[in-house]
Amino acid sequence: MLVLPIISKGRVLNVQIRLKNVEKIRKKVSFNDAIASDIIVNREKFSDSSYNNSKDPNATINFIKSRSMLYPRDFLVTTKEERDSTLYDVYRVPQPPKSVNEKLDTLYSKAINDLRKEIPNRKSEYAKDDIRPKGRCISFEDFGLSEELADENLVKLQRIVKEEPNSANWPKLFEKAGIADIPSILNFINNFECIIVSDYNIPEKHLQEVINLFSIINSREYRNLKKYYHSAKANTEIYNKIDFANRMIYDRPLNLFYTDDKAKKLVKVREENYEA
Repeated sequence: MLVLPIISKGRVLNVQIRLKNVEKIRKKVSFNDAIASDIIVNREKFSDSSYNNSKDPNATINFIKSRSMLYPRDFLVTTKEERDSTLYDVYRVPQPPKSVNEKLDTLYSKAINDLRKEIPNRKSEYAKDDIRPKGRCISFEDFGLSEELADENLVKLQRIVKEEPNSANWPKLFEKAGIADIPSILNFINNFECIIVSDYNIPEKHLQEVINLFSIINSREYRNLKKYYHSAKANTEIYNKIDFANRMIYDRPLNLFYTDDKAKKLVKVREENYEA
């Protein structure tokens, strides 16, 4: 599970970030021509390719794209085997979104690899008394979004949108202002969804108190919690900026977050103003 910590209304929430429109089409299967934890694109397997031994963080998406050039279509991802079993599940996944940059491609690759690492019927990675989740925590900072959505870029975006009423002229103006990637980033991010893990959330004040307590001994747990809290604050700031840009360009909120029962739940966004 990929975990994106974020802060909302004074509480630190943890959300599972995953690709939209991914469908589990088989459960508890074992095929002669497919192994567990693999990717199959137009009958070609990631496990049989040179990409399988690559240390490139984008090896996954590069394999998918290279095998989809002639016939772009949905592809298959198999999970790990169940505990004490040779059976696994199979996902059907749509083609990757248009590439924006290598860092965002890494986010997509992580999402695909997360499917490959899934262990069917495994119990939740969370416990209600956990301080820090056991999933693989990620930060929007790691994918270059802080730089792309810097305050000065949002100032340029807001000025163009407010001063030019004809949206057909925006792409050229964005290009001239050096912010042409922002709409592409929004389109890329909209290929993901975040499911709020209802069993795990903690008051931000309580987390701060725990971090201060552990700071006395400067243990590994302290350093991990400090990093986790930093990621939560950074993710909140960057999510607010993504949402702001989405409202500016498309005149609607991002609608990225959901509760477990699929009822829409938006993380509250501060009233940001990026005008100089």
